[in-house]
Amino acid sequence: MKRNIIILLLGLVPWSIIAQSFTLESCKQLALENNRKIKDAQLKTYESQEVKKNAVTKYFPKVMGGAIVMKSNDYLLKEKIPEANLPVYDGNPANLQTATQFAYFPGMDLNLFDYANIGYVAAIQPVYMGGRVRYGNSLATKGVEIKQHQLELTKQEVLVTIEEQYWTIVSLKERMKTIDSYYDLLENLLGDIKVSYEAGLAQKTDLLKIELEINELKGKKLQLLNGQEIMTRMICQNMGVEYNELADIVYKELTIDNVTHSEQNSDLAYLKRQEYQILTKAIEAEKLQTKIARGETLPQLTVGLQGLYLDMMETQSTNYLGFATLNIPISDWWGGTHKVKEHKYKIEIAENDLAEKSELIRLQIINADKELVESTEQILIATSSLSYASENLKITKDNYKAGLLNTSELLEAQALFQDAENNLTDALCTNKIKQALCKKSRGIVNL
Repeated sequence: MKRNIIILLLGLVPWSIIAQSFTLESCKQLALENNRKIKDAQLKTYESQEVKKNAVTKYFPKVMGGAIVMKSNDYLLKEKIPEANLPVYDGNPANLQTATQFAYFPGMDLNLFDYANIGYVAAIQPVYMGGRVRYGNSLATKGVEIKQHQLELTKQEVLVTIEEQYWTIVSLKERMKTIDSYYDLLENLLGDIKVSYEAGLAQKTDLLKIELEINELKGKKLQLLNGQEIMTRMICQNMGVEYNELADIVYKELTIDNVTHSEQNSDLAYLKRQEYQILTKAIEAEKLQTKIARGETLPQLTVGLQGLYLDMMETQSTNYLGFATLNIPISDWWGGTHKVKEHKYKIEIAENDLAEKSELIRLQIINADKELVESTEQILIATSSLSYASENLKITKDNYKAGLLNTSELLEAQALFQDAENNLTDALCTNKIKQALCKKSRGIVNL
């Protein structure tokens, strides 16, 4: 019965408040699946693919059809045939001029054309359009390639952001561990000093110093908790999942990794960058735009076939018509040459932009390498400092127990040790972020 009640209660608990644990890998995977920026980039890729499919249809005939149905409230053609005496035809045409017998015709009204039913179907096939159809398809293909590179670039940027937020949370959690450990030490120390104070062996100022330090730790702990919540909300937003208070970032114990990075061929690493690929494709697209503009100044040849159905004046007929059209732009040639020159200037601008961006990308790669090496050195420095601070704290504690040092000196040694621990944590987390940034600078997709 108890088991069934527990299962029932768990079933009533909303999923949003169930504890969720996220590793770095799961954070990245959720971001790739749910991040809105990535989704938008993916939708733009789909959009460009539809543009490409539409461009392919330009190779095929354009088929159109239509119908006209007309009904008038009165006849559009009205004539009146007057009365007359008509000669009687005896079979010899020569006698019509000298006929002797006549038949009386009383006259009549002639009313025609009060309705019309017309239907047509036409197919027009472009034969030569100055290369615009072919170049238009190539341009659409370049558009798809550019959108795909932009999608990969967006993924890299989102994953780097995830790395930064994840390791920032790890740093905050490690700082919280340090504070909790220091807080427990102060609580124990406060109890010992209270006993010594009551026995007259300690000053009241010693009690006040420890209580003041405990209050400062409470303030720092509150700041860390707020920082963790904000960063957790931010990483949940990037992952595309709903934040809840039980969401937890889990990680393995931070260790000192032997980070090595070869700078061999670093000058060519920029060729793998998505930004470089996008700029290169942009130049190719602009060249195609130039060819399309030139094609607008060339003759255009089309052939076609049309079927026509006509129903009017009590007559029905079906006709077929084959035709060819040759369009030679004469006055447009003048303006078209200026348009071609315009695109040539745009090509030069795009090439200059590529050269400048390539230089900046190479600088980013060099800077990322330097920062990664620097972060590794910072780990070694922080490790050495922590070793010194640990030894200093040990000696200080021994002297404090021997009555050679006061409470302030013990607290100072403990604060130095705490700062050294935090500095090592920050150095380790920063190194993780720098590794991701270094990979991104070299165009490595799998961060």
